[in-house]
Amino acid sequence: MGQFRLLSFSTNLYNLKSDAFYLDWDECKQLMQNMKSWREVNELLILSIPERTEIIYYSEVDLEDKIFDALSDCKKIGLPLKSEFQQTSDEEKLLVYLSELCFGVQASNYGTTPLFPSFIQAYELASQNEMVGEYLGQWWENLISTNKLIKKHVDYQLPNFSITYTVSDLVTDLSKKLKTPKIAIMGFNSLSKRIFKNLTCKGFKNITIVDKSIAPFSSLSKAELNNFIFEPISEVENVIKDNDILISTLEDAQQSLQLSYFQKDFNTMKILIDLSIKSNLTSILNKISQVIPFNLTDIYKIIEQKMEINKKWMRKAKPIISEKNLEFFQWIDTKKSQEMVTVANELLGESIHNNQYSKVLISEEPYSNLEIDDNRINTLLLKKSIAKIKSNTQYKDIINYNKMVNDFYQYN
Repeated sequence: MGQFRLLSFSTNLYNLKSDAFYLDWDECKQLMQNMKSWREVNELLILSIPERTEIIYYSEVDLEDKIFDALSDCKKIGLPLKSEFQQTSDEEKLLVYLSELCFGVQASNYGTTPLFPSFIQAYELASQNEMVGEYLGQWWENLISTNKLIKKHVDYQLPNFSITYTVSDLVTDLSKKLKTPKIAIMGFNSLSKRIFKNLTCKGFKNITIVDKSIAPFSSLSKAELNNFIFEPISEVENVIKDNDILISTLEDAQQSLQLSYFQKDFNTMKILIDLSIKSNLTSILNKISQVIPFNLTDIYKIIEQKMEINKKWMRKAKPIISEKNLEFFQWIDTKKSQEMVTVANELLGESIHNNQYSKVLISEEPYSNLEIDDNRINTLLLKKSIAKIKSNTQYKDIINYNKMVNDFYQYN
């Protein structure tokens, strides 16, 4: 009997290799096409953003190794250790995890990335490839109805408070106060790459990116490659002069961004967002009237304000999500019980010791149309059916099946 299984990978914010498992849209389609051809996979959904990759599939067997190999083929680069890619086969645990991720209440990803739009895109890809069956389809309907309930009972949307999204939102707000602002990102690592992707999604174009080498840009998609202007670190002074909003993730910011670069008679106000952990550049720039500096402390203050709003949202949203999850678990238990009844009927009709027994089991009212007087054969029949069910089902389903069979014999 099949079950949901999940392969999951989430990143570390400052790990430069942390998005090694990230699949762009073409890679998602390639992996989908590959896994679609596997007979072991009945249903499949692939979600991938820079912060995490989630692969949920419905199958009778564990395919962790096979999927990891397929991922390697898609990426064509060295991946992190397979041990960093977590597998979960506990259906209730993984479905709770995914639904909480979807609506932003999962503890490990609390308030960091709004995933519902990403889930929609992932579901559409699965549907286009005919990898949505009854189980995945019903789970998706549950997510849609959960989203409608949250919108109905919660009068404000969940604010996102990751560093990358907070910076992107800040840039969006600041750009409204400037006429056609020019944006530059100084330093291209995992953090700035996500900021660049977020800004691109928000519609910002021709973003200048400063780095020591153009090599890190090879992982960008074709659309993203056409949306930035590369400048070497030696041109940083001119970049500061030509752009209005400056985002720095340079760890050596005080060395690369010299004070003299900002002590100019600029035509426009300069806004610097310094995300370097050890930098105190903004405290120095506070003395320059034409520069408005922000640092990580300022970003965290914005995040704290959002978190206070989010606590109120959580108190209303999380019980709704839990209640809707419970509804789906009840549906899946009922569905699997019906499937086990079908399997039991087939098993109870098998020939044992050259005798054919037509003992029939139905879900509403179990009955038999033939008396079995031989207790030994009756026991063999029961053991054989239970053994077959145990080989392909979860623990809780074994309990359900044992109870079902016991009830059957009690009434017969």
